[in-house]
Amino acid sequence: MVRSASSLAMALALAILCACDSDPCEDTDCGPGQCVTSSGEAACECPQGYVPADLSCRRDVREGDDHGDSLEAATPVELMDPSSQWVDANLDNLEDVDLFSFHVTAGRIYRFSCNASLSDYAPSCRVELLGADGLTLPGSVGTGALSTYQSAVLATQDGPVYARVEHNRKFTSTFDLSYKYSLLDRGPDDFANTLTEATPVPIGTPVSGYVEPAGDVDVVALDAVAGRAYRLTCQGEYSSHICGMRVRGPGGEVLFESNRSDSRPRSETFDLQVMQQGRHTVELFIFWGGISFNAVGAYAFSAVDLEP
Repeated sequence: MVRSASSLAMALALAILCACDSDPCEDTDCGPGQCVTSSGEAACECPQGYVPADLSCRRDVREGDDHGDSLEAATPVELMDPSSQWVDANLDNLEDVDLFSFHVTAGRIYRFSCNASLSDYAPSCRVELLGADGLTLPGSVGTGALSTYQSAVLATQDGPVYARVEHNRKFTSTFDLSYKYSLLDRGPDDFANTLTEATPVPIGTPVSGYVEPAGDVDVVALDAVAGRAYRLTCQGEYSSHICGMRVRGPGGEVLFESNRSDSRPRSETFDLQVMQQGRHTVELFIFWGGISFNAVGAYAFSAVDLEP
């Protein structure tokens, strides 16, 4: 009996010791915060923009607001499937803003869009892309029409980017509280953007491209033979995609440049008479204006030898 009592006492002491040594935070997930021990119990310390909520951290969003108003309280979003890309959201009032955060990879184009229509189909929301410093992200351009406003950027480095959605102040007479948003990875840029890095295109081989972000210029290079003539054609995918070209000779001199005209068709044609053999470049772009997204859109380009 003495041995049994002694063994029982030892077991009880070990149990108490183990209980004292157990970590209250072992099974606690504070999300973006960190679990700490307070008076022998688990508690969550939350980063800026978050507040404790039971044994977790939630974004510090004012009551009734669906998304945070600051970078710290921004809603994290993942890339979406283009076939089912829209998510519902709301702006509470004319002064409300919604912040979203996402991660980008250098060399890829990302597009954040909001969709909210007024009676004349103008977008009642607008999007601005911000860096981690809260300033407009360099290289990002916003543009919109037909109920949708979008902002895109060609990422130059890995890291976080923020999308700020607010009421489109160009249209203050009517306000739509509800909107939809989407985030798409548009992939790498399809063609070079500078004369020195121009993408070679064989004569007689048609190519297609997409101008994005707004104002993007795709640059292709042609090996032209002196004394021959080539027909260069750029055509937008839709009537609202008015394609333009700027053609340069081997020395960089401008041989042709499209002029913007509301009455001209979506395609542009130029017959290049080659006076000097060598590398010619063609800058391809979409004109600002039209009923679709300004300076954004698909095109097809071809260079055909007129003297086969």
